Amino acid sequence: MTLRHRPRDPLADLPLFADCTANDLARARRLLTLIAVDAGTVLMREGGLGTEVMIIADGQATVSRKRATGDAVVATVGRGDVVGEMSLLDRGRRSATVTAVTPMSVYVASAAEFAGLLEALPAVAERIARTAAERRDTNRRSTLAA
Repeated sequence: MTLRHRPRDPLADLPLFADCTANDLARARRLLTLIAVDAGTVLMREGGLGTEVMIIADGQATVSRKRATGDAVVATVGRGDVVGEMSLLDRGRRSATVTAVTPMSVYVASAAEFAGLLEALPAVAERIARTAAERRDTNRRSTLAA
């Protein structure tokens, strides 16, 4: 009898899914679509409607916001980061523009798929809610300072 080792699920290597069981990962995989993105691609634009969320599997992107003096990069995001969650959670407009600075691999979920992910995986939902709360706080502070 030969034992075969199954390759590790790439989702399991992302901090967002670190504590998930094999069944949890299978649920997540059914709700997410992995896509490749070229450097320079705008993933989402500030002020636009939020129709999807993205989880970065590989690569980097800048997060920029409009300022009186022009667009300002406020963060760099990469492997394991989630973008687009705030507009879906708050049912509002995008608060920033996210642009790929390297080729990227991203997992994409529509609003309905994102809702399903949050419902199916409470630990993931908690991490995403915490990230969104931190970002809202940062946005509030930067708006007051501007």
